[in-house]
Amino acid sequence: MKKWIFLLSLLYGITATHGLFTPEVHAVSQKSWEDYAVKETKKRYPLSQVLFSQKIWDQEKKDITVKQYRFTLREGMEDFAVYTTITFDSSTGEIKKVMVIPEA
Repeated sequence: MKKWIFLLSLLYGITATHGLFTPEVHAVSQKSWEDYAVKETKKRYPLSQVLFSQKIWDQEKKDITVKQYRFTLREGMEDFAVYTTITFDSSTGEIKKVMVIPEA
C-alpha cells in the first residue's frame, strides 16, 4: 500500500511540475511590457497609485507591434482611468511611440 501511495505521489509530482513551467515563459515577457507601460504612465502622473491594470489588446504587423493597457489610477481622493499604448519594433523591441490618454 505504501508503495502505491509513493508511486502515485511521485507520478503526480512529475506531471504537476511539468505543466507549470510552460505558461510562465510567456507571462514573463508579457509582464515586462506591462511594467514598461506602468513606468511611462507614472512619468505623466507621478503622484498616482496604480489600482488596477488590464491589457486591452495587442496587434502584430510585419515590422511593428502595438499593445494597449488600461490603468485605473488614484491620485489623492480621485480615481480615474488612462489608456497607455506602446508601439515598438517587433524584431528589435525598440520603442517607437508611447501614448498615455486619459479616459473620457
